[in-house]
Order: sequence, then C-alpha cells, then structure tokens
Amino acid sequence: MLRIGTEIRFRLADILAAHWAEFVHSSKKWIRPVVFETVRKILACRTPILGCHVYRCTCGQIEVVPHSCKSRFCPRCGKHATDRWADGVLNELLDVPYHHLVLAVPWHLRPIIAFNRAVGLNCVVRAACDSLQQWAREQKGMRIGIVVVIHTFGSDIKWHPHIHLLVTEGGLSLDGSRWIQPYNQGWLRSHTGLKSMWRYHCIRAFRQAHKAGQLRFTAKSAFLKKYACFNKLMSELYKLTWYAHIGACLLDPRATVRYIGRYTKRAVLAEYRITHYDGKVVRFAYKDYAKGGKTSFKTLPVLAFIGRLIQHIPDKHFKMVRYAGLFATRWKARYLAQARKALGQEKTTQDSPSTATSRLPWRERRIAEQGRDPLLCRVCQIPMKLVGVVMGHHGKLKEYFEEAGLPIRSYYSPWQLRPG
Repeated sequence: MLRIGTEIRFRLADILAAHWAEFVHSSKKWIRPVVFETVRKILACRTPILGCHVYRCTCGQIEVVPHSCKSRFCPRCGKHATDRWADGVLNELLDVPYHHLVLAVPWHLRPIIAFNRAVGLNCVVRAACDSLQQWAREQKGMRIGIVVVIHTFGSDIKWHPHIHLLVTEGGLSLDGSRWIQPYNQGWLRSHTGLKSMWRYHCIRAFRQAHKAGQLRFTAKSAFLKKYACFNKLMSELYKLTWYAHIGACLLDPRATVRYIGRYTKRAVLAEYRITHYDGKVVRFAYKDYAKGGKTSFKTLPVLAFIGRLIQHIPDKHFKMVRYAGLFATRWKARYLAQARKALGQEKTTQDSPSTATSRLPWRERRIAEQGRDPLLCRVCQIPMKLVGVVMGHHGKLKEYFEEAGLPIRSYYSPWQLRPG
C-alpha cells in the first residue's frame, strides 16, 4: 500500500528548470514539439512570465496571485481539470451498477505503439470497445455504456500502455424498449472469454493498420515492414494469454471515475511521491504490484527521470478519454433518453457538492476547500482590493513577486530552446 507523506519537498518544475537544457542537448532522440510546448507551460506556471493579479490592503499588505499554465500535465494545474472532468462524467452516467475493467497488451507490442502513438493507441481502444460491444450485441442483445481512459504508464512511470474501462453491468435492449438486467449482482462476463476476444480484436486491428500502411518501424525492426514478418509476430502473440481484469460490481462509480481520471488530466507522477533529489538522481515511491502492492522506491539519474516523464505527454488534440455504446457522443442523447425511460430514471439537473465546487471561480473554490478567503488581509481581516493585472515582461513584476515572497525562476533559456 502506498503510504507517502503529503508534504511536497521537490517540485517537478524546479527539476525541469535545472536540467531541461542539459536534457535537450544530450538527448539523441527526436523530441516531439508538444513536449517543448508542455515543458514551457510547466516552467512558466505561476511565474512572472505569465503575469499576475495584484491585490493590496489599505494597511499596505500585498497579495500576488500568479497566473497558472492550465496544462493537464502540470502537477498543480491538473487537479482542477481532473475534478471538472470527473464531475462532468458522473453527471452523465446512468444510475446503475458498473464494472471497472483493465486491458493490457503484451510487452512485444509496446515498442510498436511507442513509435506509432496515435495509430497504436487508436487500435487498442477500438479493440477494447469492439470486444465488449460484440459480446453484448450478439450474445445478450443489448447495448452497454462504456467510458474508456487510455493510460500509457505503469506505477514506476515506465512505458506501459493499457486501457481502463468503466462498463455498465446491464444494457439497453437493441430495440430500446427495456433494460436488460444481469443474471445476478456482480455478473458481467467471464475473464477467459474477455481475454480471448480482446486478443482477437487487438491483433485484427494491428493487422488492418499494417495493411493500410499506417505503421512505421525503427531501423532495428525494419524487417516488420514486410507483412509476412509482421503477421508471423501477430501469430506468435495469438498463442499468449493476454491480460484482462474485470473488477467487482460497483454500485457507486465515483471512486473509480476519479481514480482513472487522476492520471488523464494530471501529471504522471504526483510530486509528494518524490522523496529525494540532489541534482544528480531522483528517487520516488511507487506501488509495486509484483510485491502485492507494497511501496517500493526507484532511483533514476535525473536525465533518465525526465526522459521517462515526457514520453507520457500525449500528442496535441489526441483524445485520451473516449466514450462508446450508450455514452458515444453521436448517439448519447438518444440512447440515454431511452435508457432512463426503461429504468424509470430522470436526468439529474442539480449539481452535486463536488461538481458545484469544481465549477467555482478560484477564490470561491479556495474558500470552499480551505475554509479561508485567500484575499482576506491577514492583518486587518478585511477584503483586499485589486490594484492591477500585470502581464508579460512588465518592470514591476519582479518587484511584486519579491514583495510577496514568491520565488522567481530563471525561465527564459528553456523557453527559447528548440530541437536541432
């Protein structure tokens, strides 16, 4: 069980600021443009480069509110994005039991997916949805609701693409007239059947992608460009038992939605898990599933640590969350209306407390979370007034930050770096 203190001793932004230039110059790999954009946002977050709001009290006390980068990969900005996404999904879900599924590919496919991120991950998602929907449609005569979340990392932040799915336990009949209940509470389908269908659809998707010329290969695996060689690899993978896990019945899916969404809108590694950093190595805690979920520690050279982190930055505009079946965007309004009618449920129009909190402006959200107004003068206990919004390279930025006691990071060199 991962039990690490919540105190943050080391910031990812500080590690990146100190070593990003060295990493770029020493890296022999091509760095994706989206990586540079994301790192620039993280380094700029809550620094003078993005500006700030300045509040002042009549007694002279000053409060500087730095602007955030709003990047989902930023440890400090990603939490709010996660909360809003999770609350939005929860408001759309049907009030029925769910199952949390995890589907993973063998390690043989991981390098191929890494070199073909968009195509490979799309193949995996399509295979996961097809393996469930075909079973539900052909064997049970129903449509199920599916929320798909793509994860590309393991607990030790290595490259480990896998799929998390939140699936309704029952489904809407194909004619939309009734809700088909499971045989008994906890029923979904057998693990053996799911593993077989998952393997079949995934291999089929990769074979189709290869025939369409959508897959690229590194110099070391150039022989896989020949379909005969690639097909032989797929045939060997067909002999293996693929990983598929069906979780227990969930009467309340809130915890699972927040769990799978935590790494979709937030950084790969929570900063409180970093236990040591000395400028040369980084040590962090992770849940070691090989040891029954016990807490283990991994120590990496700082450049290797950065390399592991940035490989999980998704491509720009690539959807890491998908919806299928009853929740598919194209058919959601129609299917959900039929499902709610069959279940005798009404759509919830009132926000839950967590949803209402996630949609509040930052000041009201801080009051709700911390029980204190951040713009209340600590000396006079009266509200401060906005005296200015400073943007860009303004002369008073440094002065404001120093007066408020905020750190000023050297930022301009990493901002200007480009590959090559």
